[in-house]
Amino acid sequence: MPPTNIKRNMATQHNMQPNPQVPGHLVNLSFNIPFASNLSGPDPDSVIYASPGAYARWTHPQPHNPDSPPPNHELPVHARNVDNLRSLCKVITEASNAQIHATVTSARPKPVPGMQRGPLNTLVTNVCLSGDSDLVYKMRAKILNETPITLVGTARRT
Repeated sequence: MPPTNIKRNMATQHNMQPNPQVPGHLVNLSFNIPFASNLSGPDPDSVIYASPGAYARWTHPQPHNPDSPPPNHELPVHARNVDNLRSLCKVITEASNAQIHATVTSARPKPVPGMQRGPLNTLVTNVCLSGDSDLVYKMRAKILNETPITLVGTARRT
């Protein structure tokens, strides 16, 4: 087959495949929300002053066994971030009149033999959006813009 015919056949095949960037095509998009859920709160005995509500957000509500403290992602501030994300996705799904479906999955990662580089004690949160490609990409931007993903911990030494 001459090279010109090959190019023509490839162009014809390419045009027949749906382009996810073109509005009107259904897509499934899954992406990670990089919560900093491994940030620990302060030592409760060391807190001298805190802004209103900060102490309750950054400390575990019940006393725990010092030998096995609860994971950092169970702190109220981190749990609230995941709950807010779930609520946002529910609102997106309900407000779109079934044009887009948004779900959130959060879980601790499972160890993979030979791939683990330390303890897996953080939470991985993923969002899955399904629907019209144009709406999916707009909702992805909305979710990332409205989600606090830049929490930073600072350590002070005295």
